[in-house]
Amino acid sequence: MEKEEVVEKAEDSGQMRANTDTNFWVQLSVSLVLTLLVSFGLHFLSKVHNEGFVRYMNGLINQRGPVQWMELYSFFVVLLFIVLKSRVIRKQIQHIYEDTAALSSVNMDNDDELQMLRKRIHDEGHDLTSILLGRLDRGTALWLATKDVGRVSSWINTESARDTAMSDLTYTLARTMMWAIPIFGFIGTVQGLSSAVGGFADFLQGAAELSAIKGAIANVTIGLGVAFDTTFLALMLVTIVQFPLSSVMRREATLMGEVDVYLDEHFISHLPSPEQQAVVIENLEDSIEAAFRRYIPDPDRYEEVFTESIEKAGIVVAQQFEEFTENYVASRKKATDAEVEALAAALESAHMKAAELANQYAHSADGIQAALGESLQKAAAAAKDVASQVDTIADLGAKIKELLQIEQALERAVAGIAGADEFQKTFVQLREHLTTTDEFCRRLSKPRVITLHEEVLS
Repeated sequence: MEKEEVVEKAEDSGQMRANTDTNFWVQLSVSLVLTLLVSFGLHFLSKVHNEGFVRYMNGLINQRGPVQWMELYSFFVVLLFIVLKSRVIRKQIQHIYEDTAALSSVNMDNDDELQMLRKRIHDEGHDLTSILLGRLDRGTALWLATKDVGRVSSWINTESARDTAMSDLTYTLARTMMWAIPIFGFIGTVQGLSSAVGGFADFLQGAAELSAIKGAIANVTIGLGVAFDTTFLALMLVTIVQFPLSSVMRREATLMGEVDVYLDEHFISHLPSPEQQAVVIENLEDSIEAAFRRYIPDPDRYEEVFTESIEKAGIVVAQQFEEFTENYVASRKKATDAEVEALAAALESAHMKAAELANQYAHSADGIQAALGESLQKAAAAAKDVASQVDTIADLGAKIKELLQIEQALERAVAGIAGADEFQKTFVQLREHLTTTDEFCRRLSKPRVITLHEEVLS
């Protein structure tokens, strides 16, 4: 079980390998913060104490354009890479100096101890963090699977070349930044010279006055200062980080060599050779042959021994079969009795439930019969009420019929009166009389003036 668990863990972690790489994003982000701190720190220090070294550094970093900031940022990226790389290498070397694997206490001829070694490496997580222990774990697995020292040794050498190549790839960012720093310096130089020469050329095209000449020379001096300061800063920064970077590269190369030496001296050299394995196999064959001679009878007595064994086996089988038959009959009898008792109990329970349901049905039938008689009486009374209501409705229908006949007679009389000529003439005269009367009343309602007129008759 432990072997299977170790193999499963090895398969799960097969895609992950220990290496000496550093965190890419930590380098970029922390370098940006350090660049900002240096730039703003020099800026504020120059306001407090703008003399000497502070003034010179503030002018060199903050007054020569953005190229200086790019150089400083690249410098901090390389510097952080060196710091982080040194920590990684120190942790890897500790596994060698502290002998974390403890191979001296492991018997290479014992597969169980090798499996326990792999289990200990996996449980502590060193197969994913240590190059040495990860390679040792995979080499042990290959040895347990093949028992071929040559193949294991060749595979260890291949792993060494692969780890060395991966280690070299981790320096890609640092090498890029080391290449970029002087490039930025040359870019600043070209920019400063271009600004100086271009400004002086514009001056030569104008009037040549003393004040203008001084200003033009000052601009040329500033441009040359930018040109030389950017190159100076780039060369200084590259020189500062080149020596520590070379030291880190040498330490990592030493680490890879120490890992190879450790595995050769403590692992591969202690694996059993093919000659030793043959001796072990011969000893195993002798032990097996002695065991056969001790526990297996002489071939001349095979028939006698087999006959006795078969007779004993037959007696034992007969006894076992008889016991099995008795036990089977007893168990079946017990099971049958239990089934009969269960069936009787079920029938009795069903009978009781049927009687209970019959009583409930009788009570329900009596209640239904009583309710049905009461409903019939109510239906008879309702029928009588309906008959009386029908008679009343018939009387009302006769009266309604008489009213309809009277209404029709009145409609015919009114239609005859409206159609007569005399009735129409009477209405015309009545309308004219009302018009004359209305005019007369309107005149009487107006105010009147009475004038006395006196006339002499002759």
